[in-house]
Amino acid sequence: MASTLPGIHLNGARFSTKLNNPVMTERIPSPPSKCNPAPSKVLRRPREQRVRSQPKQSQPVELSKLETQRYRNSYFHTLCLEVLKGGFHRAFAEVFALVKDQQINIDAAGANSLVQDRTLLADQHAKLDRMKQHLTEAELALRIGDMQGVYSSRLKLANHFLEIGDLWLSDHFFQSCLDSALTITDDDKRVVGEAHCNLGLACERRKQFDDAAAHFEEFYALAKEKQWRTGGDVSLHSEACEHLRRLYTAIADTHRNTDEEIQCLIKTCEMAKESNDKRREGESSYRLGLAYERAGDSEMALQYLIRYMDLCRGYKDQEGLGKACEAIAKCYERQGKLDEVVHYLQMFGELAEKTGQQKAHCRACSCLGSIHNSLVQY
Repeated sequence: MASTLPGIHLNGARFSTKLNNPVMTERIPSPPSKCNPAPSKVLRRPREQRVRSQPKQSQPVELSKLETQRYRNSYFHTLCLEVLKGGFHRAFAEVFALVKDQQINIDAAGANSLVQDRTLLADQHAKLDRMKQHLTEAELALRIGDMQGVYSSRLKLANHFLEIGDLWLSDHFFQSCLDSALTITDDDKRVVGEAHCNLGLACERRKQFDDAAAHFEEFYALAKEKQWRTGGDVSLHSEACEHLRRLYTAIADTHRNTDEEIQCLIKTCEMAKESNDKRREGESSYRLGLAYERAGDSEMALQYLIRYMDLCRGYKDQEGLGKACEAIAKCYERQGKLDEVVHYLQMFGELAEKTGQQKAHCRACSCLGSIHNSLVQY
């Protein structure tokens, strides 16, 4: 017969030798730790709210072939595609030719040229957009035979580029305006005259005086024949005369030969007289008189200087009258007519004193003193 085994204690549990059920000893629970507080209960949002708060995945956007090209190609390339897609082949050809010509000119100038620092037309988006707008308008007008519309669209481009200071593009479109104007037959050639005037001004800005004179003379001939007037009732004939007077004066300034200068100033006087502008006529007569005096022709000089003096009296220009008296006195001095010299110098001194021109008054007194000293009249 087997003997009874003693009881086994495991982790504080006591097993009865009589019963196979373990009996747990009573244990007192320890208080909660202050260092590690019990975790708070997490509140979970409803599933619908969690779904709404999640970011939606973006749906793929389908792009057209042209829209895709905008991301892949340059702005100029894309603009050319749009113009061609619209069927505007002439507009595309002109814009492309301008971009190509600019690149050729920059390459020809050399690597050390300052033009290398200029922004290429192909990279100037605003200018490209403006050309696209008006050149397509011009091409649409051309398709229906509206040459006046073609001229107007090109004139808008020329004036716009002139306003922003791009003379290269403005000159190009002013020239194209003339080409378009020559095809217009129902306005008595008025737009032709206007186009010649604009091109004359363009050449004058670039100091190309011979080309400017050719265009202004065409404008003058048409305006004189047709007697056009502006909306403000200004005669285009007078305007053409003023352009030629100003241009001939600028050409005269470039001549070192006195005879050539005199020929230009004679034209200047004629244009000023024809425009009926007395002040301009007086200024031109004064300059021509001085040119004759430098050339040694005192008789012709006196003729124009006296004319200047009479015009100054007419519009009451006291300062101009004094200048005329001084110049006339020098001409008489060249001729040895001292009485006339004294007379005009005295007038010059009085006018200078009256108008407060101290330097001019000093000159007059000095000249009078020299003359009296030479005549032993103290």
